[in-house]
Amino acid sequence: MRQLIIDTETSGLDFVKDRIIEIGCLELINGIFTGNKFHQYYKPDEIEISNDSEKIHGLSNEFLSKFSTFEDEIEKFMSFVSESQLIMHNAQFDMTMINNALKRLGKSPIDAESVICTLEIAKKKFPGSKNNLNALCRRFGISLESREKHGALTDSFLLLQVYNELLGGKQQTLSLKVESNTKQIKKSFINENNKIVNATISPEEEESHREMLKTLKNNRW
Repeated sequence: MRQLIIDTETSGLDFVKDRIIEIGCLELINGIFTGNKFHQYYKPDEIEISNDSEKIHGLSNEFLSKFSTFEDEIEKFMSFVSESQLIMHNAQFDMTMINNALKRLGKSPIDAESVICTLEIAKKKFPGSKNNLNALCRRFGISLESREKHGALTDSFLLLQVYNELLGGKQQTLSLKVESNTKQIKKSFINENNKIVNATISPEEEESHREMLKTLKNNRW
């Protein structure tokens, strides 16, 4: 069974006006992270990113101006998604943003039946508690060291661990190990059979991330 952990960042919270500016996806096969992923930044066309949103994810119109819009690149995303089951935190927001983009292009929306919302799972499991991603990471002892700002790929890796814990913590990733050199960054995941599965971030993604960090004030990344 193929599943995708998906997170998005947007120019704001208006479903009609705002646009997707970053997407991160991680591929799971039979519950195991394969190392295959999808990550892309997008410019929000003529939409100005709100100050509140920029404070959250650190992405500016200036940094994103060199990328295509999500609508221009949506076929690449949909090709990666294919017919997979999607796993998202606060899926209603992410799915509305994605489906609105599809609607603007006259394309069929993604069926809600194919989506698992980890926020809804957490609400049922921990009623009355805070169940945002930060709170769940703290509850499960998942390090937030990598989350100085929200980022679609970073948050997807965090959500992968949270999802496993919500299922009982029996599938994969009790720990993350980050190794880097001048060519690549690897995140290693230990599965239930004690086999290491590596996710490799390409030099292009690493460079895009460095360029984005240059635009942040007082960042500690």
